[in-house]
Amino acid sequence: MALGTLLFELSSRFFNFRLFSQGGVLVMSLGKRQRGFTLIELLVVIAIIAVLVALLLPAVQQAREAARRSQCKNNLKQLGLAIHNYNDVFTIMPMGGWINGATEKGSYMVRLLPYLDQAPLFNQINFNVASLDQYKLPNGQLLAQQILPVLLCPSDDGPAMYNTSQNYGSEYRVKSNYAGNMGNENSNGSCQIGWNLLNTNGSAINGDTYNTNIVSGVLMKWPASIGFQDITDGLSQTLLFGETRPKCSTHEQDGWVDSNAFWTLTGPGINYPTCPGEPGYTGSGCNQPGNGAWGAANSFRSRHVGGAQFTLCDGSVRFISQNVAILTYQKLGDRRDSQVIGDF
Repeated sequence: MALGTLLFELSSRFFNFRLFSQGGVLVMSLGKRQRGFTLIELLVVIAIIAVLVALLLPAVQQAREAARRSQCKNNLKQLGLAIHNYNDVFTIMPMGGWINGATEKGSYMVRLLPYLDQAPLFNQINFNVASLDQYKLPNGQLLAQQILPVLLCPSDDGPAMYNTSQNYGSEYRVKSNYAGNMGNENSNGSCQIGWNLLNTNGSAINGDTYNTNIVSGVLMKWPASIGFQDITDGLSQTLLFGETRPKCSTHEQDGWVDSNAFWTLTGPGINYPTCPGEPGYTGSGCNQPGNGAWGAANSFRSRHVGGAQFTLCDGSVRFISQNVAILTYQKLGDRRDSQVIGDF
């Protein structure tokens, strides 16, 4: 086939040719052929788009989770700075539960408010009331219902507020996704778990058992508190704050104001299974979120794949794998066991 004929055949597939005479001269007019998509072509295009979306969606989800994890890390960093600033002013860290006689003065989060850019809220609190759990601000709102973004991890799949009917009637209270390290304690209750750091004679190191007066961690309940000078294992070797999931613990659902929400231990491992509907949950024994396993439920966990983020006492933030050796993890929770900590 001649080259001209071939080109004519190819061109005619895409253009309309019209020949006419103009002034005795033969003229060829080109017009673009009107051609639509066939059904098969449309289906192929749709299939290609579907494949591309399927390939891109995981990447988009990973990018979103990376952003949420970064925000969560920043929150932990802010909490670490707040504790250091508080310690600089008072030469001691705030107690986990503030006690004046038999009255409860709230969690250490309440005392940290001025150092978390919440001084106006802090200045509205009357600390002479019997309990901050039921305290109402001048505008009539419960202090416990104030949402503090710095205490919320965007990766958490639970609601911002929980109904605390088991303890306080029909009240909703804002959670915290972060809690202070109370140390490597025996969880007590009907579920005995944790407390694996023992002396050669089988007794707990430094007498650290479940006791409100002898606590191996950093941010305690009552009646005492410590300063950074009491962390003899080193600030870079001791946990300060960690992530929590109130969905997995009825105690943590009591909210950021209540000190009862912050009995958080390193005795159980990271992501210990007490979360309803998730792998390992049985609803009984140590695998339940309620009072029978409060120590196991009040442990550090997160929705980040494979572990949780922690603030160390030196202010740095680290991601620790849930597969970390349990003794290494418990040593990180104890501020004064004087034991060497391996890689984590």
